[in-house]
Amino acid sequence: MLADNPNLHSIICMTRFYSLIALCLLTACATGGANKDQQSLFNGKNLDGWVKLHDGEWTVENGELVARKGVAWTTNPEVSGSWLRTEKEYTDFIFELEYSVNEKGNSGVFIRSAIEKNPAFTGHEIQILDDHGREPKKFTTGALYDVVAPSKNMSKPANQWNTLKIEAKGPRVQVWHNGEKIVDHTPARSLKGYLGLQNHDDKAVTRFRNIRVTDLSE
Repeated sequence: MLADNPNLHSIICMTRFYSLIALCLLTACATGGANKDQQSLFNGKNLDGWVKLHDGEWTVENGELVARKGVAWTTNPEVSGSWLRTEKEYTDFIFELEYSVNEKGNSGVFIRSAIEKNPAFTGHEIQILDDHGREPKKFTTGALYDVVAPSKNMSKPANQWNTLKIEAKGPRVQVWHNGEKIVDHTPARSLKGYLGLQNHDDKAVTRFRNIRVTDLSE
């Protein structure tokens, strides 16, 4: 029948052509037009790719990075306690991980932090606490510590796994906790530095896994 109707044949061919173009465009968008690749920061076996600072115990257990026996943490911006940092610095990025913290545990994630002084103040600390059901404050889970409170408390009870996603692009910092966006802020601090994990004190036990980063820098 198509041979007897050249106009219909032309319409079908053009429809298939434009459908193919649309599919290519959708695929490009889905894979990220910026051509950015997500990279794992933890191999599940050892501390390769990380640098330990100021003591504290870091072990790898069942493919999880475990922080114990943290030391020397205070709110003094001039003094650092024990933490683990990446080997390289980052400017714009998406930093993602899963964590669990024990009862009454305390920890945090650092972004754009310096080696000198307190990384919670040279860059930012995204707070981690055992604080399920607690009213959001500038020092509760998901907060940019001492800067801005999360819009809501999304923490699960102690010893359960939580997801954390942090996107930093230019001065803007956004935080998602357990799938919910809880921070969207434009603070006036460093735009470049190390990513890090806090080992807070000798009673806290924090576990991390699926640690990964997408470098958004040009």
